[in-house]
Amino acid sequence: MSAAVTLLVTSAGCISGTEQPRDSSKPAAVKSSATTPSAAAQRSYDKMPARPLGEAAVSARDHAFLREAFAIRMPAGHKVPPADEVAVIRRLDAKNGELAWMSDGRTFCYGKIRKGYSSYTCGRLPEEAPAPGLLLTVLGEHDRVTSEENLDEVRNVSFVIVEGGPERFDHVRRSKGMGPVHQAVARFPSGRMVTFLTFDHPGHGWELDPKAEICRSDRRICFPSEPVPN
Repeated sequence: MSAAVTLLVTSAGCISGTEQPRDSSKPAAVKSSATTPSAAAQRSYDKMPARPLGEAAVSARDHAFLREAFAIRMPAGHKVPPADEVAVIRRLDAKNGELAWMSDGRTFCYGKIRKGYSSYTCGRLPEEAPAPGLLLTVLGEHDRVTSEENLDEVRNVSFVIVEGGPERFDHVRRSKGMGPVHQAVARFPSGRMVTFLTFDHPGHGWELDPKAEICRSDRRICFPSEPVPN
């Protein structure tokens, strides 16, 4: 299997997107399907977008990263956000990393940019939180696979949204091979804050410690290292 393999990226309970190479002359399509409307209208949500705080805010060093990130067509029903709404969760280098944003208190998008490929997971938060303080979990998604020879180098990246900030999250019990927790905090005009988290682990030949978990520094919010899909 020497040819590049395109992976299906699946959002946990939200939408599906297809990882595509970026080509500005011929935008790549990203499939999207909305969830069934729920009783969300019964609850009050922030109507305005959240904006990142501190190091998560876009700066001059991120211009090339954003160009790479938004060189493909966004999932149906979603559009490229203003730069001041984008939270940079992780900077791998000048053009690669992970980012997220919320255009309102219910709608989110998460992007993973890796060496010429981008994938997006966009949708609406579930009406019922998976656990206290936990708003969304997305199972580990593969980095790009180019051939069967580099499977040992592939990492799975998980994405989580939690209520509040800016307390730090970290592994309380870490599985072997699990990477560090990366986070970015965003605040809505109402003062409500959310924290975007990503963390990775080997995508091949790896077993998760079932007791491994990630917790906030005050231990008020904890979740398994490989989160259960919504």
